[in-house]
Amino acid sequence: MARTATTATTITASRKRKSTGDIPKDGASAKDAKRPRTTLDRFFSPQVPVSSSTKGDSNTGTTSSRDTVALNDEQRKILQMVVDEGKNVFFTGAAGTGKSLLLRAIISALRRKHAKKAEVVSVVASTGMAASNIGGMTIHSWGAVTPGMTNIERQISCIKTCKPAFQRWKATKVLVIDEISMVDGELFELLASLGDRLRRKTDKPFGGLQVRLRDPLLWLS
Repeated sequence: MARTATTATTITASRKRKSTGDIPKDGASAKDAKRPRTTLDRFFSPQVPVSSSTKGDSNTGTTSSRDTVALNDEQRKILQMVVDEGKNVFFTGAAGTGKSLLLRAIISALRRKHAKKAEVVSVVASTGMAASNIGGMTIHSWGAVTPGMTNIERQISCIKTCKPAFQRWKATKVLVIDEISMVDGELFELLASLGDRLRRKTDKPFGGLQVRLRDPLLWLS
C-alpha cells in the first residue's frame, strides 16, 4: 500500500511540475498565459509567419493577425515548391498533420512575395465556412460562376458582365483552392476551361494559372 501511494504521489508531482509553465506569474496577463510554450523542437526549427483570420476586412470580411510557427522538413519542402519553384501542388494528409497550418503559411508567403500586386494571389474554397477559415472567397463568388450552368459560352458571357470577377480571372497568377474534394469533376473541368478562355493564350492548363489544392485525405478516399 505504501509503495502504491508513493507512486501516485510521484506522478501527481511530475504533472504539477510539467504544467507550471502555463501558470502566469504575478503581473502577467492572461494573453501571455495562453501563448504556447517553446519546446526544443520549436526553438531550433525555422519559424515561418502565418496569418489567422478574424473579422474586419472590407474585401473578404476578415483581417489577418500574424503569428509564427515551426514547420517540419516535409512542410518546408512543400512551401518551397509552391512559393520559390512555382509548381502546381496538391497536398493532403490525415487529421492533425498540419494541413491547415501549412496552407496558411503558404498563403502568407505568397502574399509577401507578391506584396506589390496583391491581386495576383487569390484564395478560394468550395464552401463559405472553409473560405472564411482561410480569409478567402467561395469559388462561385470569386469567379462569378453560376451554379448548374453547363453552357460555357453563357458562363463566359455572365462573367464578363461582372467586372470585378472578370478582372480577377485576368489578374490572378496563383489560385489557392481549399477543400478540393467538395468540388466535383464537372465544376473543376469548367474552371479549367474558363481559365483557358478568359486568360491569355497558352498551352498550360487553367490558362497559365498556378494552382494549389488542399484537402483532408479521408474525404478523398
